[in-house]
Amino acid sequence: MKHKKLLILIFMSLLLTGCWDKLEIDQRSFISTIGIDPGKEIDKLKDLKKIKPGDPFEERAIDELSVTFGFPDISQLGQQKGNSAEDKYITTQAYSIEDGITKSTAMSSKSIFIADCQLLLLSSDILQYPQVVKQILDYFQRQPRVNKNMYILAVDGNTEDYIKFKPYMEKNIQDYISGVMENSERTATVLPVTLNELLILLNENGNAIIPRLTLDKDRNEIKLNGIAIIKKFALVGYLTPIETSDLEIVRGKVKSGKKVIYLEGNPVDFVIEGTKRKMNIVEKDQNFIVNIDLKLEGEIRAISLEKNLGQISKLKEVDDAFNNALSIECTKIATMMQKNFGVDAIEIRENIEKYHPAFWKKISKDWEEVYKNSVINVNVDVKARRIGVTQ
Repeated sequence: MKHKKLLILIFMSLLLTGCWDKLEIDQRSFISTIGIDPGKEIDKLKDLKKIKPGDPFEERAIDELSVTFGFPDISQLGQQKGNSAEDKYITTQAYSIEDGITKSTAMSSKSIFIADCQLLLLSSDILQYPQVVKQILDYFQRQPRVNKNMYILAVDGNTEDYIKFKPYMEKNIQDYISGVMENSERTATVLPVTLNELLILLNENGNAIIPRLTLDKDRNEIKLNGIAIIKKFALVGYLTPIETSDLEIVRGKVKSGKKVIYLEGNPVDFVIEGTKRKMNIVEKDQNFIVNIDLKLEGEIRAISLEKNLGQISKLKEVDDAFNNALSIECTKIATMMQKNFGVDAIEIRENIEKYHPAFWKKISKDWEEVYKNSVINVNVDVKARRIGVTQ
């Protein structure tokens, strides 16, 4: 019996295998940031249509992408050195992201590892090629080991310049951007978008909005500068930080933020602490009217008035002033998204599909035209629940 148990143990040990693809941590480059620009041969994309299925691909490969991989210098990490390090980077010309990884690995003494990537930068130039953008996002969607929660941004100029940039308060751009995004609940001018959120939006209708990053070389600083508007996988325009704030209010997504008006020649700050949105859609022939009611609660700060703001009449005057100003601003930005860009960023389509299925069935084939010809009204109701320091 003992011999049988021993034989079973020996047989089981033969079935247990070790780590067949073992790779030491210091043999990997853990990519934190990926930047994608147009390749030097992207203008030759039209030649790809001439390639027949049986033609040798390697002889026709076109470097349509310039891919930059940023990764921390692990020699700067450790218990005595801290948990943040300056970035190193590799840039290569490639016909795909996978080709870029292969070529970058060949240029490095370490293996490229992108599973923990935290930041994806797309240049405004690459966003002019919708077919290429589709291929890029399709790659990330199909890769099971890619971090779908990485932040994605559109940048002016070359992404390589941003990855090389050394922020004043951080050692690398990935830590800086991640910190700004995590603090986004404090300001409505920052709109964090993850890769997963972008993929969901683009899979629905090819439209999306993502944060915009700009670089001021003269002042040596980078900043989040509103949002980029994507329609059918191509860049069609931008919104300023103020317009972004108004759009977030219309979307009912604002958790915190600040708006300002002038009253008796003095700036009055209203700090938003909560938002509730109600959308009502009225069918009108082949078009529709959208009425959006927004309720904002918050606190009035930084005000200097001769009259006592504690008086009910004075507080109502401030509320009414904010109601009027924000209703105009929000209606304007909703109309801009509708008329100028034809992008439904406030989820009107989703509302019609869910609550007016028969009407959606009637207009779905002509949605873009119907959407552009609809009427959007935004009404804002501000309630200042608390009052800050006054004089």
